Amino acid sequence: MNLKHRFLAGLSAIAAAGLTVAAPGGPHVAAAEPESAEIALAWQSTALATVPFTPAQALYLSFTSTAADRAVRKSLKTEDSSEAAALAQAAHDVLVHYFPPSATTLDTKLAETLATVPDGPPEDTGVTIGASAADAVIASRVDDSRGDPLIVYSAQPGIGVWVHTGPMVTAWYGFVDRVAGGRPVAVDGPDPVGSAAYRTDLAEVQADGRTGADPTNAATATFFNVPGFALYRNALIAHLRTRQVPLSLSETTDLFADLDRSTAEAMRQTWRLKFTEGFWRPTAAITSDDGDPLTSSVAGWTSVLPVPAYPEYPSGHGTLTAAFAETVRCHLGDIPLTLNGNGAPRSYPSLATLEDDAFMSRIWGGIHFRDAMDDAYLIGHTVARQVCS
Repeated sequence: MNLKHRFLAGLSAIAAAGLTVAAPGGPHVAAAEPESAEIALAWQSTALATVPFTPAQALYLSFTSTAADRAVRKSLKTEDSSEAAALAQAAHDVLVHYFPPSATTLDTKLAETLATVPDGPPEDTGVTIGASAADAVIASRVDDSRGDPLIVYSAQPGIGVWVHTGPMVTAWYGFVDRVAGGRPVAVDGPDPVGSAAYRTDLAEVQADGRTGADPTNAATATFFNVPGFALYRNALIAHLRTRQVPLSLSETTDLFADLDRSTAEAMRQTWRLKFTEGFWRPTAAITSDDGDPLTSSVAGWTSVLPVPAYPEYPSGHGTLTAAFAETVRCHLGDIPLTLNGNGAPRSYPSLATLEDDAFMSRIWGGIHFRDAMDDAYLIGHTVARQVCS
């Protein structure tokens, strides 16, 4: 499918007309809140530094963001309650529960936040609200299949089948309880080996994704070959800190709660498809004899990027990029962002242009077929719209 480019073309037309993309239900209006949104950004940075990078990173970030958002909303409805205390306690408790080795650092961060809140009933009430919000999120995820050792990918070697010398990374992720509501996104699976669409994609990645191909394209592939959650999240935090009209505290926690739930759920669906489809990577396709008289194996072909330890379809990087971009677009419009990837920083005038480069980076990196990127963007965009609606 080629839905992604039609979608981005529409955004480009909107931008060219001088219009903005409004969030569903109308523009966000800042509420009159006594406490700064900076506390939310600071705890987002703390969460990112605490949760290790894995394909399931967004899952744990979503637990933290959800608890923080609920705590702030409850505090705003409660007389004499500090939103800063509520948010910090909620984020702290979730992170300590799932990552106890970081408890000392997190305790220090919590103490620093609470030191900015005047002692008294509002602080005490906020702390109680935050602890309750954290407990509720933690209780909701008990026995949700995270880390289940019985979920193991296996497959017999064959044409189109992904096999690896080690286990599939985070194989359990596709089987955890859902993070957000809405129907799973329907996709048609990888193009069959030997089909016309497959041959077209194979020829593209064989030509453009090999070591020694176009150096400019290879530089883009390398730039995006960093942990995507940190790449995009840090850019968003920097953007929010420099906005002419800052978001309120509750708008900020709402944005990150939506962002993490949409990314976590979209990635969960992607990992389930990786597990069930088990489609091979371009390296295996290009260097193997697939029995198709119109294609031939190429000895010594190597991809620009290292080959990940999980199946090809659909692209995890594509899914998280699309879910991130669409959620931010839902809240803020098609904003510019500056990314600090692998190489010199790159400034993108819009989320649409960022998505273009991120999309091609996996093809130019030699680790994905175009079909896997198209369907990944479909999943990410659709889930984000479901979460934002």
